[in-house]
Amino acid sequence: MPAPPFGTASAYTDSFPSPPPKQVTVTAETCFNLSVFRDIVRQYRKLDDQIIIRLNRAQAQLRDQDRLQLQPNSDHMSGSEGMCAKIWQEMMSGWSHRQTLLTYCTQTVQDSVENKIKVDQDPNVNTPRWERGIKEEEVLVDQLSSEESIEAIIRKRTLDAFRSRCPFFSPTSSDPASKAWWELAEHGRKGRGPDLS
Repeated sequence: MPAPPFGTASAYTDSFPSPPPKQVTVTAETCFNLSVFRDIVRQYRKLDDQIIIRLNRAQAQLRDQDRLQLQPNSDHMSGSEGMCAKIWQEMMSGWSHRQTLLTYCTQTVQDSVENKIKVDQDPNVNTPRWERGIKEEEVLVDQLSSEESIEAIIRKRTLDAFRSRCPFFSPTSSDPASKAWWELAEHGRKGRGPDLS
């Protein structure tokens, strides 16, 4: 029985590529339940939380391929450039998914606040009894805004870790979406990068 490669195959499949987060359907009610919202965001942040482990394991796999003189096939990364490009694509995808969720929920709650204020100020309408008050929803908008700030910090931290292992990687100018996400993360700015095609 041959010895398993360094790190074992199970460690590689554990980390590269990562399994996608559990499929969930986000509705407006998800946005108003902060604990559910944060749980979903936490699932999508696992890639960022484990970036160093993933890079270490991917590099170990490359060393094993070199040591055993294996030729990477089309299903595997080709060299460190391929490894870096693949992880970069996964990082951008995770960032894009999370930012879509953050933008959707922030806008949903903000729209609800604006609608309630409009109804409250209309003298021709009896103010309905809201399930959630305006102040409660304004606090929720602030908390969602804080999540966007946290997201910017996480992207910057993840990019710094990525660059420590992939110092020669940078997005090409022929890929404007990739370049935009890179600059957003590099400068630690809040906001949404372009959609990935």
